[in-house]
Amino acid sequence: MRRRLYDLFGLPQLPEMEPVEYEDEPLPMDAEINPIRIPKPVRKVERKPVNELRFHDLGSKRWIEWASSHQGLPRRGLRYIRPDDMHRLPLDSMSARLHQGDVCIVDLSSLAHMDSQRSALSRQVQDMANYGGLPVFALDDSNRLLLVPGRGSRIDTETHELGGNSIID
Repeated sequence: MRRRLYDLFGLPQLPEMEPVEYEDEPLPMDAEINPIRIPKPVRKVERKPVNELRFHDLGSKRWIEWASSHQGLPRRGLRYIRPDDMHRLPLDSMSARLHQGDVCIVDLSSLAHMDSQRSALSRQVQDMANYGGLPVFALDDSNRLLLVPGRGSRIDTETHELGGNSIID
C-alpha cells in the first residue's frame, strides 16, 4: 500500500524491505500507561501588554485627527451603486456625486434575467453622464458593470490606469 501511495504522489522508490507484521493484541487493563512529559521551553517567553505593542489602530480618533492635520480629509470617493428593490438607480444623487469628483461603479448584474430593464438603466446612466460631459466605460464584456469617472478624474485608456488629477478641474 505504501508503495502505491509513493507512486501516486511521484515520490522516489522505497528500498526493498520486508513487510512489518503488526500485532493486534490489546493492552492489558492492568498495564499502567505513562503520559508523555513535555519539557518546559528553554527560553523564557516575555509577553508584553497590548498597550505596549507596536500596533496602531488607524481607525481610532487619534490617528484620524493626525491624518487630517497632515493630509486633509479626502474630497473624492469611490461609489458602488446597485439598483434598488424596484430596479431603479438614484440618478440625481449620482449626478451630484459625479459633479463633486467621485467615481461611480454601477453594478447591473442583479438584473441578469431582465435584459430590457438592464438596457434601460444603462441608457439612463449614459444620458446622465453625457449631460455632465462625462464618459461611461464598461468594465466587463456583457456591459453589466459600468464605470463613470467624476469631474476632474483622469483615465488613461491606453494603459487602462485610473487615477490622478486632470489639469482641468
